[in-house]
Amino acid sequence: MNELWWKIGGVCACSGIISGAYGGHGLKKKVPDMARQDIWKVAQQYHVYHSFALFLVPFSTQQYIVGPMFLSGILFFSGSLYYISLTNRKIRTPPIGGLLFMAGWVLLGMTIDKSLFLRN
Repeated sequence: MNELWWKIGGVCACSGIISGAYGGHGLKKKVPDMARQDIWKVAQQYHVYHSFALFLVPFSTQQYIVGPMFLSGILFFSGSLYYISLTNRKIRTPPIGGLLFMAGWVLLGMTIDKSLFLRN
């Protein structure tokens, strides 16, 4: 299961970097509004941060819960902010993604396999 989360984290991080490149180079042509460009930047930052969080999932004793929380958070939070930035339509899913991020971090902290880091 460890390798799966590392692979998912790698793909998510790569897509986050691609999103950042698009945001820095191509988005301005499609979205001239600076406020909407800022929304894209927030989405991209949280996308990358939580892609790296996926690399920590194998250290949890509850990785089958923590991993999907982070991955769903990326989809709900960053994905919906990308959508809002591109379309200027308001949707209500970013807070769901934010809650998934927060729950993922709390659960990761509570379920980290301490034996990997502590010596007896």
